[in-house]
Amino acid sequence: MPFRTFTSWVFDGKKDSNIPTLKISNNKVVIPDITKYNSPISHTFVVSLFLRNGNVNKYLNKYLNNVGLRYISKQELFHFIKKIIQECHVRKYDLMYYERPEKNQLFDKLRDKLSLLKDDDISLLVEQITSSSTSASIYESLGLQVPKRKKIRKQKEETGPVSLKEFLRKNFELVRVSTKN
Repeated sequence: MPFRTFTSWVFDGKKDSNIPTLKISNNKVVIPDITKYNSPISHTFVVSLFLRNGNVNKYLNKYLNNVGLRYISKQELFHFIKKIIQECHVRKYDLMYYERPEKNQLFDKLRDKLSLLKDDDISLLVEQITSSSTSASIYESLGLQVPKRKKIRKQKEETGPVSLKEFLRKNFELVRVSTKN
């Protein structure tokens, strides 16, 4: 929802429109606060949207290099980006779309075990594991899937005397060995 709010505000075509603020109706958030410190719309996210647009990307690299980007407040950056979008005639479908990876137990477990890998690398590893033929053994080794044990039921023993032949057949495997000289 914050992504939709941000893109609809950026592409509304009005130069002087205000950044959407938090609105709550019936104890539900109608419009999220995209300028909040923990909002998913961060400085890096905003700049990474323009990787496909060469003119804007070149301009941003020249004036807002990695360090300079963090010194600007979110409000100033958002207004600056909106101005660039209107001047460079960027359309909504020119933006990059980043799909959020699904996080599951395997992803979390691998992230704990392989803390040096990035999330994208771990998601690629998860795809490889799920498509491999040995995925069941990997799940078992990570403790995510407990192997099913066969239930062994005792057979009812007959009460009374048992002959030696029946006892040997029941409890041992008999092999005939023939020796040829």
